Amino acid sequence: MSTGAYLDHAGLGRLRPRAVAAMRTALEEVLPHGSAEVGRLFGARAAARRAVAALLCCTPDEVAFVPNTSTGVHLVADGLDWRPGDRVVVFDRDFPANVRPWQRLERHGVVLDRVPMREGGYRPADVAAAIGPATRLVAVSSVNFATGFRCDLAAVCALAAEAGALVCVDAVQSLGALPLSVADTPVDFLAAGAHKWLGGPPGTGVFYCRADRLELLRRTPTGWFGFQGAAEVSKGPGQLRYDLPERAAAAKVEGGMYDLLGMAGFAAALAELAEIGIDAVAARVLLLADRIRAAAAGLGHTLAVPPGPAADSGIVSLSVPNAGGVRMAEKLIAAGIQVSTPDGLVRISPHYWTADREVDLLLERLATLKP
Repeated sequence: MSTGAYLDHAGLGRLRPRAVAAMRTALEEVLPHGSAEVGRLFGARAAARRAVAALLCCTPDEVAFVPNTSTGVHLVADGLDWRPGDRVVVFDRDFPANVRPWQRLERHGVVLDRVPMREGGYRPADVAAAIGPATRLVAVSSVNFATGFRCDLAAVCALAAEAGALVCVDAVQSLGALPLSVADTPVDFLAAGAHKWLGGPPGTGVFYCRADRLELLRRTPTGWFGFQGAAEVSKGPGQLRYDLPERAAAAKVEGGMYDLLGMAGFAAALAELAEIGIDAVAARVLLLADRIRAAAAGLGHTLAVPPGPAADSGIVSLSVPNAGGVRMAEKLIAAGIQVSTPDGLVRISPHYWTADREVDLLLERLATLKP
């Protein structure tokens, strides 16, 4: 079913036509022939790895592919060698995928410290107060999934560095919509599903591990492709070995056979994103979001995050009195305007590909809905 305005890229991004075409080719022309043609698909993962590395300003060896954000976060939460008394900083009202993996560590004696949410976001002073000498890691989202608050990752990294703490970022609500250079913003780990702003298929995602942090992940899965020379292991008699060294790259966590169909689509989506350029994408996303934000406020609607740098994301959320967010969203959806309601807010999330007429339709409808 098509909608008059699709404004829910923070929920599920629309799969790009180029990605659909790549997946259709894989499904119809390659996979039905099994090993005879499957080699045509192997190059997609290498191309996708290079594209992600360019997007994050890192090396391809620091990039791995995972099914979703949760898997990437768990690689860190489950992989580090935790000690009783270690502390992890989490953020109030963050998405559960960036809280629950750290909560599980409490059974190992790890303590969680929480940064309170104020006015839809987080204040630097509260972040600083939550970080102490025993802080082992700060688990932060680049953009809050519900309010759209954009975290100052550089400031968080600086505060963590003072305490000798690591930084793990849930970037699912920014990667593909906003620039994020790990060369300039020295996060240690990052995870993001591809099914939102990256325009890839569900079940694909990205994990980044800074090269000098890889050795810290002591308990990570290592399947067939996690070892050097694994691809040659069964090409001749006497070559079956069990003593191959682990790969010295983030890709060692990728396991064995992966989703070839999904990777074909993801690589195609990344190629299109690279052709446009992340700076151009971000400029368009912020332009549309600013237009929605200003118009909604002018109509008397309450913004979840006050205007300013902290609101500079692709998410515009409205706080509706008397828990009326769900009812307002239902009216918008009934009018053909796809939005969502995380945490009771009306969340509106345009992308680079959103047409001006889609925003026009939203604003026309918002004008008829009482705040």
